[in-house]
Amino acid sequence: MIECRNLGKSYGTVQAVSDISLSLDEHEFLSILGPSGCGKSTLLRLIAGLEVPSQGQVFLHGQEISGRKIILPPERRKFGMIFQDFALFPHLSVKDNVGYGAAGSKTEKQQRVNELLELVSLPHLATTMPHQISGGEQQRIAVARALAPRPRLILMDEPFSNLDYQLRQQLRRDIREILKHEGVATVLVTHDQVEAITFSDRMLLMQKGKVVQEGTPAEIYQNPQTIWASSFVGEANHLPVEWQNDSLKTPLGELNVPFEIGRNARIMMVRPEDFKLESVPADQANGIVKSVDFSGSVQNVGVLLKSGASVQVSGSPHLLWNQEDSVKITAERYLCFNSSGNRLNGIPE
Repeated sequence: MIECRNLGKSYGTVQAVSDISLSLDEHEFLSILGPSGCGKSTLLRLIAGLEVPSQGQVFLHGQEISGRKIILPPERRKFGMIFQDFALFPHLSVKDNVGYGAAGSKTEKQQRVNELLELVSLPHLATTMPHQISGGEQQRIAVARALAPRPRLILMDEPFSNLDYQLRQQLRRDIREILKHEGVATVLVTHDQVEAITFSDRMLLMQKGKVVQEGTPAEIYQNPQTIWASSFVGEANHLPVEWQNDSLKTPLGELNVPFEIGRNARIMMVRPEDFKLESVPADQANGIVKSVDFSGSVQNVGVLLKSGASVQVSGSPHLLWNQEDSVKITAERYLCFNSSGNRLNGIPE
């Protein structure tokens, strides 16, 4: 439905977005994830038509809508936008906010408003003013208002960042279900990795104005292509490694890997959940437990390796560890990266 080709945006000497190409299918949920200042909101504004590209084009169903100029203005694109500050009209009631962009006769508009208030589970607030309802309720109303004109695409810019953690989790699930029910394609911009992973079908990971990796949330988490990506999406342990005598020397012991991989490996990355801990006598140990953080469903254990490196391990809360326990730690799954921080393919997993 949406295609961006070699899209770029400069502000003077600052390149906010650089040579980005992407596509979005009907009904697909796409997250654009990255740190503050990486260009993700600028990319969203380019798709919306709120910014003119410095280079490249945006296409809608194969027709160019942005290039050297805005060919199809934002108000004619039938895109809905949802912002972090909700942007409800303070002088209009909830029902009037929702009905603001609805099309059709007065009866049809009222039917659409009633339908959407039921969909977001807030029909009892129809005559209430925005300042009289909670932040979570305001965000639901903002979603309903964006859906009222039956848009072909919803663009969301950090929509949950002003909400507390518990409410953010619940609202994210609820709004995802609402948008899926409506069958509308959605682009979510966020700096929150959990938000991107749990909300989207596919992710774009951005850094310094460029896309560094694209794929499903599982693909990016399990197979990050750079050291930076491994740290930004999920928790990661990075350990120095060296190729010696046809084996890879690591702080965990020697590993057998193919020569073409091992000779270029400089760093191994292990997710905390991919470590295995065993209680062993001190003379058989390669690490000592230094911290234990019990958080209910997960136990996070800090281990100091004999090499001097420290790693974080997460696992079942049922086997409790104590500080100064002697342990043997092994990696059940790992990835290797070269000196430039790029992943080396072919490592056994």
